[in-house]
Amino acid sequence: MSRFALIFSSLLAAWLVTACAQRSTDFASPTPIITRHTVSGLDVSPSAAPATMAPLQALPTTPPTFDAQNMLTMTPAPKAKCPKTLSLPEQIDLRFLDISLVQQENLRNLEENLLAFLNQYGSTALFEMVTTRHLTGFNDVRLEDWTNDGQPEMILGAMWFFVFGCRNGEYVTLLKLDPDGYLSPPSIYAVTDVNRDNIPEITMRIATFSQGGQQYDMYSWNGIAFVSLLQTNDNNQDEGLWWLEGRGGNIQFSDLDEDGIQEVIVDSGVPGWSNYYSGLPWRNQRTIYGWNGNHYVPRHQEFSPPEFRFQAIQDADLAVSQHEYKKAIALYQQAIFDASLKPFSPEIKRNLQERWNASIGLQATVTPTDVPPDPKEYPILAAYAYYRMVILHVFLGELDAAQVKYNTLQQKFQSQSPGHPWAKMATDFWNAYRSDKSISNACQATIATAQEYQEVLAVLGSNYHGWQSHFYQPEDVCPFH
Repeated sequence: MSRFALIFSSLLAAWLVTACAQRSTDFASPTPIITRHTVSGLDVSPSAAPATMAPLQALPTTPPTFDAQNMLTMTPAPKAKCPKTLSLPEQIDLRFLDISLVQQENLRNLEENLLAFLNQYGSTALFEMVTTRHLTGFNDVRLEDWTNDGQPEMILGAMWFFVFGCRNGEYVTLLKLDPDGYLSPPSIYAVTDVNRDNIPEITMRIATFSQGGQQYDMYSWNGIAFVSLLQTNDNNQDEGLWWLEGRGGNIQFSDLDEDGIQEVIVDSGVPGWSNYYSGLPWRNQRTIYGWNGNHYVPRHQEFSPPEFRFQAIQDADLAVSQHEYKKAIALYQQAIFDASLKPFSPEIKRNLQERWNASIGLQATVTPTDVPPDPKEYPILAAYAYYRMVILHVFLGELDAAQVKYNTLQQKFQSQSPGHPWAKMATDFWNAYRSDKSISNACQATIATAQEYQEVLAVLGSNYHGWQSHFYQPEDVCPFH
């Protein structure tokens, strides 16, 4: 059961059994009052846009998730048989279409009433009744063929989101999605044939949350039912769905690898209000999803440019995991030499949280001076960057370059330096590799040593580095095992 289900069920049950004193004209969601504030020249208001990403470009060379030449397009199904319908009489009782708050009986029986009307008068009549009379509470009203059977489905949002279609001579419900915690129906974000199978993919905003975050899913007809094209966890249906924060989140479609099948580009944006406070520091996170023949799956990930030094380190490690080795080397170099990158520590985080609270009026004062950096952070991060370049150059067969980085690491980070554990791990790696030329065995030796230095792992990324941070474990220090 999704995390909305319990909230929705309890809200809807309580609402439907409680008589309302006044007639409502719409189901508008609560809208927070947004004010704009600045801290040190930075716009930190809840509506401020996050740092922009670089323009979309071709994907880096990676193992393909799907060969477009194997794409199977759906042959149009035989035209669906719909019921024979009657012409609308001049006088017809349409009170069942009043789904305002006081008409609880209509809401309880909405799906049944809509199907009864469709089976008697047809989809064109219902479409015209809803659209020409501008009925309150209905949205996304469409007549479109989403099943490729030559017969348009009746699509509408009214508390729930419905797709009605013809099967065996009668209208039935093909898709029904529950409302969110505000009792607002899911809404259509895009209807596109991104995977080129002649069946449209329906991107839906399925929920909006109190701090502006939104959740999205993608549906398509598989010949039997509408199914999600995102890989979710059977034990947690929310896991795997697309999440957009309240500021700057976006979904785009583009054929980045020029194989005729579009990728889906999801920019997370950054949150506002208390989520920003709890999870800072934040950056826009871009995830590119590729089609694997059954689902859209994560294929590539990147963040907006690093602000803090530890972020450059984590970006470099991410690049290694995605086989972007030149990019990784550049980011490790940036982590060492870029003086504009900021330090980070638990004290700095608390100071940033105080500034955020002051910016939205939750705290009257802000610490007037910047928090000094932790003197151990830079040598630990810089030494780690040298260490990772050593093992990366070895992996790439660039032993001369690895030797240069190794020598520098040993010279700059001797036993008294906070970064010395990485010099020791580089030595363990180097000696193990020289003994049998197995990079896997060399990694295992390094990982064993890393077990002894949990304190330096915490500086790379831990619970105080924010919700977007990776939490480093010993096995992360050498990814070629």
